[in-house]
This record gives sequence, C-alpha cells and structure tokens, in this order.
Amino acid sequence: MTPQNQPPKSSWTATQIGLIVSAVILVTALAFTFYHGGRPNPTKPESTSNSAENSAPSLPEDVMQASIKLLDGQKTKLADYSGKVLIVDLWATWCGPCRQEIPHLIELAKEYKGKGVEVIGLTNEDPETDAEMVKEFSKVFNINYQIGWADPEMQSGLTRGRAAIPQTYIIGRDGKVLRHYVGFNPRVVPQMKAVIEAAASAE
Repeated sequence: MTPQNQPPKSSWTATQIGLIVSAVILVTALAFTFYHGGRPNPTKPESTSNSAENSAPSLPEDVMQASIKLLDGQKTKLADYSGKVLIVDLWATWCGPCRQEIPHLIELAKEYKGKGVEVIGLTNEDPETDAEMVKEFSKVFNINYQIGWADPEMQSGLTRGRAAIPQTYIIGRDGKVLRHYVGFNPRVVPQMKAVIEAAASAE
C-alpha cells in the first residue's frame, strides 16, 4: 500500500478513542443499573423523617398494641413505652449489619438510660427454635436492653415493604416516629444521637 492509500493516523486514533469512551459509558450505565436499581444497600441506610411529604407520623396502632414476648419470658407492647423516647430495632443474629449496629445501641442504651430513653431489639427469628441461640448471642454481645420477638405481622408493620434489616425507629415521647433507618452505617450514629438528645429534652 502506498503512503497515499494509508488512512491518516489522527483519524484512526480518534476512532479508537471514540470506541473506548463508548465502552466505558456502557459499562458505567450497566453497573449503575445493577447496583442501584434494586433493594437498598444495607451498609448505606436510608433515613426518613416525619415531614409532611414522607413517612407516617406514627406506627400503626396494631403494631403499637401487639403483644411482644420478651427473651426473659415476660410480655410487653410498644404502647407501654408511652412518655419515653423509644428506639426500636428490628434485627437477627445472622445479620451482619445488625451485628455492627448492636454495640452502638448498647452505648445509646447506657448513655441515655437516665434521660427517659429505652431501647428494644425485636428479632425476626423463631422463638420456638431459636430462643437458646438468641439468648447466647445476647450474652456474648452483653446486650443491656430488652430483646423480644417480632411475629410476621409486626415485622410487616415495621418494615413497610422493605425487606432489609436492620431497621431502626426513633420514636418520641408522643409516639411520633422521628427517624426510620433502613440498614446501618456507623456514620449515622451522630445523627441518631442528635435526634435522641432533642427528643429526650422535649417536654
């Protein structure tokens, strides 16, 4: 081939660059769709507050009034905590992000116990088959707050169609939901503490 018949180097280089850029854009688009198009990332929690445009101002009454069997055999219900700031955590022993969150809940329970703040952890496991495992887990982690069982109806009322756990609610003294976290990331702990402080100080 004579030099006159060879394609210009600059034109060929531009074509190669165009193909590479197109491939990168395609891969990026596919990755975004795959990682962000589905369920929430459990390490990057969603947070909803009770402004007019988002979550409901309180949990459903059947959830608040549902009987909860505690790990020690006693019973309670969320409505029994009326007048206190309540942190409700839906969790399970097998859940990695739940295990990451529990030490922080232990610290919150310890720090705010004298300020009218209570923590209750509700496992979605089976009390008939998993009671001993949950008891042993609680001992190993030195959990200092009440642990109970969330039956399927309560789980449905707490998750609001989002299957991911943990899910954590901060409820004010008046029963209103102040924050709802789906998943857990340590970076939200200062925000949780700020919400708890404000709620505990409110009359």
